Amino acid sequence: MRILKRKTLGLQRSLCLLSVALATFTGQTSWAQSPAAGAASTAPPIEDFFRLPQYFGGELSPDGQWLAVIASPEGRRTQLIVVNLRDLKSARALVTMDDSDIHQVHWVNNKRLVFDIAQLQEATDKPTARGLWAVDRDGGDFRQLVNARSSVPNTNMEGGSRLANSRLKERSETLLPWTWRLQDVVRDGSADVILRQNNYDGNGEFSSASLARINTYSAQKQQLVDDAPAHVHHWLTDSAGKAVGAITQEKDKIALYLARKEGSGWQLWRRAPRVEEGIPRWLDISSTGEIYMVGAGKSPGAGEALLLLDPKKPQQELQELLRIKDYDFRGELVLDEKSGRLLGAHFEAETQDSVWLDPAMKALQAEVDQAMRSTVNQILCRDCLNSDLVVVKSHSDRQPMAFSIYDRQNKSLKTILLSRPWIKPGAMAARENVRIPARDGLMLPTLVTRPKSSQPLPTVVLVHGGPFSRGNHWEWSAIPQYLASRGYLVIETDFRGSEGYGSSFERAGWKQWGTGMVDDVVDTTRWAVAKGYADAARICIAGGSYGGYASMMALIRYPETFKCGINWVGVSDLALLYTSLNSDQGALGLSYDMPIMVGDPKADGEMLKQNSPLQQAARLKQPLLMAYGAIDRRVPMEHGVKMRDALQASGNKQVEWVLYPEEGHGWRGPETHKDFWGRVERFLGRQMAAQ
Repeated sequence: MRILKRKTLGLQRSLCLLSVALATFTGQTSWAQSPAAGAASTAPPIEDFFRLPQYFGGELSPDGQWLAVIASPEGRRTQLIVVNLRDLKSARALVTMDDSDIHQVHWVNNKRLVFDIAQLQEATDKPTARGLWAVDRDGGDFRQLVNARSSVPNTNMEGGSRLANSRLKERSETLLPWTWRLQDVVRDGSADVILRQNNYDGNGEFSSASLARINTYSAQKQQLVDDAPAHVHHWLTDSAGKAVGAITQEKDKIALYLARKEGSGWQLWRRAPRVEEGIPRWLDISSTGEIYMVGAGKSPGAGEALLLLDPKKPQQELQELLRIKDYDFRGELVLDEKSGRLLGAHFEAETQDSVWLDPAMKALQAEVDQAMRSTVNQILCRDCLNSDLVVVKSHSDRQPMAFSIYDRQNKSLKTILLSRPWIKPGAMAARENVRIPARDGLMLPTLVTRPKSSQPLPTVVLVHGGPFSRGNHWEWSAIPQYLASRGYLVIETDFRGSEGYGSSFERAGWKQWGTGMVDDVVDTTRWAVAKGYADAARICIAGGSYGGYASMMALIRYPETFKCGINWVGVSDLALLYTSLNSDQGALGLSYDMPIMVGDPKADGEMLKQNSPLQQAARLKQPLLMAYGAIDRRVPMEHGVKMRDALQASGNKQVEWVLYPEEGHGWRGPETHKDFWGRVERFLGRQMAAQ
């Protein structure tokens, strides 16, 4: 690890050069795109799509004067940089790591920051936890607070002395163990943060979480809750660092507790089965104590709404503040830090969006949108009503994220950071949101990424993982844009079971892994053929994790629709989800959630067998590319090995196999991305060449 003092590492020069990159917002550069193989010769290289963004994250200091972002210099680990919004030339890089990447950054106060780490760009089997470090914005008073490994990593300070390094090693002996992680910062101007410790039982199962307040200079720790309810999984803390809410999980029950008004003990507020519809969840708390939650409110089956709980009157019905038609509320709130008043919210519906309750903020959003008409624009501010400068994060389906500064006094906008300056938006494919009826009438949210062509195109149907998560997001996305750059139409469907569209839509996917959920994907594929978008003779299905499983089941059940398939880290045997000794599935999920949502191993044994690609391998005749990570614990590689062997035993000689020894559930290493997506490109080129 290095502390980078009084150095900009070329950042000032790169910031100045960004004004040149502004042309990419409206540039109409395009590649000569022909279907499939012909497009690849003029398209950008694989690395342009799958490398880390040059800048990501982005958090304002409490006074709104500094922006902390994570930078990714080419060929190096990520760096923490801070940008003075009033003096861009003073932007500086503070910290870089030798063997890991800075992951998430938070301001503790106007002077102090904390960050954790991850492996974002290295295929490695080294176990690494998040850890936690603190540093002043001028690079001073750096220290590690939480260990990221069981042994102390090699630590170096650029320009530091042996004495400094020795002191760091002495401090490391008192580090909190890796089981601690950041819960929240204390928003009282102090240098303190709230940490949570994940506690585990003798079997390695998560049992509860405890809280402590720690000073980021002295590392002095104070336990926060002495009388916590049993089996707390989630905490809610207020701006003063006090625990005010707790969610417990024990067997098949969830309970929500509120701190008693007299300041001692906890009162039970709600208790329900784990999978009951619309159990409200903590979202945020204002400086004056109002608690904001997300839940069904008065409309079970519809999308979850933004709700308000008055902790002084917990017996009263929750007040519904915001409901989005056809969508669950998923987003974050903008609260005035002085008055505690709710100013607005950022959320995702068909696209990212914002709603403002305050007239001044509503007018500001209109000004920004007028200045940047082709992008979705999110305003970042702290003292929102009084700051003359705000940061704007902007993106579209073809424009990767960009950071700009908007001056409210002279109404000027200046773009300062482009996340992917090498991407030419004018050359990217448009991505269209549509809703397509399934065979039973359920409307399926679908994203269609279309290269410019008047002819039906070879098509890749891309199935998202999860599967009980939202897969579609209207934004620049690496995989569909990469495939479109090679001349392919890309179809992405949020099939039944996907989160974000109301509990009725999500529950429609229970016990439908290989049936209704796959049927939905097929129905949207047939729609694309009927519209003249997709070439019916050249359609391949692809996906990772659940998407890999669904791709194999679609090849088995609909051989007339799909010419080939691509499966990376996909489930092959539903029974193995419950029995694999290498899996990271927790006991609660295996015992209570999966039997309801996927199927009960005993009562639904025959259904699970019929919907397992491994058990139906003899029916899969099409070409299939398979890729797995050897250290994957979410879908252990035995899923892939057994499926590969079963296909070969059944006589399928069109199976391509690759195993990445130091990858897990998804790819991290740039060399892995380049190898895998190169294989995908060559595989598709062979299988979908024009007849």
